[in-house]
Amino acid sequence: MNTKKTVLFLFNHSLYAMQPWLDSDKFNVVTVDFDATDHSGFHSVSGDPENLHRLNIDLSLDNAKEAVKASIKGLGLASPSFCLSFAPCTNLAVSGAAHFERKRRLDAEFQTKAVKLARLASEFGCAYAVENPVSVLATLWRKPNMYWNPCDFAGYCPEGDHPEFPEIIPTQDRYNKKTCLWTGNGFKLPTFKHLVPLQKANPAHEKLGGKSARTKYIRSLTPRGFAQAVFESNTIGE
Repeated sequence: MNTKKTVLFLFNHSLYAMQPWLDSDKFNVVTVDFDATDHSGFHSVSGDPENLHRLNIDLSLDNAKEAVKASIKGLGLASPSFCLSFAPCTNLAVSGAAHFERKRRLDAEFQTKAVKLARLASEFGCAYAVENPVSVLATLWRKPNMYWNPCDFAGYCPEGDHPEFPEIIPTQDRYNKKTCLWTGNGFKLPTFKHLVPLQKANPAHEKLGGKSARTKYIRSLTPRGFAQAVFESNTIGE
């Protein structure tokens, strides 16, 4: 079995959240997404690094945790020691509250199912965090451990434009987008390195419309400073 530690990312297909872990030679990275969309046209990444393993598993299934663990074992990797989840927010975010009643008429359990997806990260027996916007998770699960904006971690970003979408995302991800973090099992909260935002509102919502794959991809991108801060806070002493 591979002796490197395994870090697990759920509901994730972009490299930004994983990049600090991929750049280290101490970790194997497993990312799980159930999305057939080809995102290769939106970024210039050519191939995956050797320590990245992508799994295509429907995480809404009752046996999702067992399927992920079995796949990790099948790859010859250690059980996860860290898990970061970007659980779907469509049925949870308060920004979509106007649609909740209609969705409830179609499926009375729609939010119960969404909360189940969010809580999945807590079931792997390792340090975990769940990222979501301000949402009803605060009442249907528990209060978040942290509130943050991308500009709160901008000091971790290299100076210069965003590597993929400089026309949309401000330099060093210096913008506001109030986000929550639910954590547990020894996850260490990242330390702020705040820089004054260059844009007060979320640029992915102000400058992008529609429901195209490109729009969804850009809106889902993890702020680079946040990713680096999480990595540094949770690898102290490694």
